[in-house]
Amino acid sequence: MAKYLSIFTVFIYLNLFSQTDRNGNPVFNSITISEEKEKDYQLKTNYYTIENNINNKNSSVFVNENPTLNEVEAFATKLPSDFFLILKDNSTINLVMIVDKPEKVFFVINPSTGTSETFPCNINGDITENRANEIIKQHYDKDAKLNGNVLSFNNKKFNVISSKEIKNKIKNLIAEKKLSEGSTGQVKFADKGVLKKIIIEESKKGGKLDFFTPIKDHEMDGIQIKPGVFSTNIGIALYKWGRENYELGVNTVEDALNIWSEIKNRKPNQREIEYIKMGFNKELEK
Repeated sequence: MAKYLSIFTVFIYLNLFSQTDRNGNPVFNSITISEEKEKDYQLKTNYYTIENNINNKNSSVFVNENPTLNEVEAFATKLPSDFFLILKDNSTINLVMIVDKPEKVFFVINPSTGTSETFPCNINGDITENRANEIIKQHYDKDAKLNGNVLSFNNKKFNVISSKEIKNKIKNLIAEKKLSEGSTGQVKFADKGVLKKIIIEESKKGGKLDFFTPIKDHEMDGIQIKPGVFSTNIGIALYKWGRENYELGVNTVEDALNIWSEIKNRKPNQREIEYIKMGFNKELEK
């Protein structure tokens, strides 16, 4: 199966963090926010989440399984938030992100050559809109609230940088510095449609995501996962399928469940939901 990645992290080159994935690359989990076609390139907007990073031992930026408000604040305001992939035919030309240390700059890296550049960044504010929204959504602070472009959180007020402003500045930078020109890298990024087709195809009998044919007629046999923890063959097969969806770059467990529904031509049952979700979140490995 061709290897497609949904994210590319600048920390491969920066070596800022110690945790690595099975390929030796630092892990900083992200989701794709949007994909759009410009005149001569594709622009993919991605977001490094607080959830599944700050509290995830498998993440290179793990802080605490039960982070304090001060730890959430430091994570949300000091670590990179949004990053942008400039693509042609789903192959990367450049990656752009905003880095705050030691001063706020646009950091651009060419994954094909490993070279990087920095450019002045005239965006003012304390926290990105995506981070502010996630803080509210995840209920880190029951008193947190957004009032216009001001986030009240942890007994402090933060000026919010709008996602629209960030994207406009990125597009201007791409045009001014001609960042959509040049050769593409070897790492390919699958859009959602392509990725879904890959998963559906590889989930068929004999595919690399077919964890079910080998357990046919033995689905309900018991199996010990680790001392004191037991499941069934079908449970573990569903777990592995959910896990591989995460590894291949499916954005959310809801997206994975929608793909499963399409494969089965029905809604997932409760057992399927529970085990696919566990696999997607790597819960048996924590």
